[in-house]
Amino acid sequence: MLEALKKHTYLLPLAALTMVVLLFWLIIPIYPNSSTSQERLVLWIADAWRKDFAHGWAVPFLFVYFIYRIWPTMKSEPIRGSGWGLLGVAFVILLYIVSVRTLQPRLPLIGLPFLIVGGTMYVCGWKVARHMLFPAFFWWFAVSVPGLQQATNILQIAVTKSCYEVGTFMGMDLINAGTEIKSGNDSWDGMDIAEGCSGIRSLMALVMISAIYSYFTQTKLWKMAFLFGCALPLALVANFFRIFTIIVLAEMGFSEFAAGVYHDWAGLLFFFPIALAGLFLIDKILNWNENKKVVRKRIQT
Repeated sequence: MLEALKKHTYLLPLAALTMVVLLFWLIIPIYPNSSTSQERLVLWIADAWRKDFAHGWAVPFLFVYFIYRIWPTMKSEPIRGSGWGLLGVAFVILLYIVSVRTLQPRLPLIGLPFLIVGGTMYVCGWKVARHMLFPAFFWWFAVSVPGLQQATNILQIAVTKSCYEVGTFMGMDLINAGTEIKSGNDSWDGMDIAEGCSGIRSLMALVMISAIYSYFTQTKLWKMAFLFGCALPLALVANFFRIFTIIVLAEMGFSEFAAGVYHDWAGLLFFFPIALAGLFLIDKILNWNENKKVVRKRIQT
């Protein structure tokens, strides 16, 4: 029993660090909410996820899953603590102080990856901490972006203009006014490309999915970065097809169905299938030579 405790004594400082984080995140109310009373950091984060970042709820569970996946590899690494890890811890403490003084609750969440990696490095060393890089910085997908509203407006205009231009090029009689597209002969009611149709929420979810996909499927850093960067254009293309098919159905005389049932389910029918198929196709192209080698080996055996 004593030998087992000695073997895992490195877990004690990590547990202590975790308790301190939970204290400041879950117990101490320090940020003002809408009613001017003090609010805990975790409640502020949950409120942000509830409004615009629904995918943020998945981040803690995915973080635990990533740790579970890499735990056997981490245990096999030699444990040699490094004082350099205290730089990450000190940086997070500084961010927390600044966040309290400036009332910016996002800063502790931005600094959380540095705390995870830095704390692990201080206790266990770099060889262990390096495996925590992706799980730790994956927390950044849970940070609410303050410019989301502006990005939503840009995407609304972009998808509206593209649908209008392609539709008129194909011979449709359309009128575009701002973020609204309507029939030129009044055969169906105008459709407003609302914030929910801009694709910003689906884009954020797709970027998160592409990060996970590239991390688990690519062996080279540049391939990971390229596949991750393809999430934005793939999301724009997929969202265009989703909105454009609604307009096509309306032009065919099914405006009520297009604006109702089809609108509600088009995301599952077009957005994610097209985007995920695009990720899969790009993955195959990036690893074309490796895939050919695997096929040759299978044929030879």
